[in-house]
Amino acid sequence: MLLALAAVLIVVIGFYAVGHAVGVTEEMPAQIVVDVHEAIEFCAEALPDEVTATVSYDELRRLLRLHLEWIQAYHWAPESSDSGPIVFEQFDALDYVMERVQVTDLDVSREHVAAVIQAHSDYLQVMGAIHLDDPVKVEQDLAQLPLLDDPRGLELGTGDPLPPENGPPPDENDGLRSPD
Repeated sequence: MLLALAAVLIVVIGFYAVGHAVGVTEEMPAQIVVDVHEAIEFCAEALPDEVTATVSYDELRRLLRLHLEWIQAYHWAPESSDSGPIVFEQFDALDYVMERVQVTDLDVSREHVAAVIQAHSDYLQVMGAIHLDDPVKVEQDLAQLPLLDDPRGLELGTGDPLPPENGPPPDENDGLRSPD
C-alpha cells in the first residue's frame, strides 16, 4: 500500500513539474532563427547594383554582423516586454556601424553601409525578427485619428458619423432629439 502511494505521489509531482515547464515555455516569445547565409543572399539580391559591384560577400557578412551587434547591444527588447516600443533615430545604426567600420578597417562608404542596413532591416522584418513602422505612415495614421476635443470625432445619436469638416453641414435636427 505504501509503495502504491509513493508511486502515485511521484507521478503527481512529475505531472506538476512537466506542466510548470510547459507553462513557462508557452509564455516565452516565439524564437526566430536567422540564417546567416540566407541573410547574406537576401541582402545581396536586395542591394543596388552599385553597392554589389564594390562590396564583397565577406564585407557584407561583416557589415551584417556589425548591424546585429548594434541591434543586440542597444535597441531591441522582446515583444512581450512591458517597456513599450523602442524609438530611435534613423541614423543611430548607421553612425554606430560606421564607427565600427573604422575600427575594423573595412573600406566601405557611408552610402553603401546605409544600403546594407536598409536591406538587412528588410530581411529581419520579412523573417519576423523585428517590426519597424515607417515614420511617415505612423504620422499619417496619427493624423487620421480624431482629437478628443473635436466633436467631429464623436458620433451623433443616430450612429451616423458626422460629415467631414469641409462637407455640407448637417441638418439642424439630423440625428438629434428635439427637446420636449
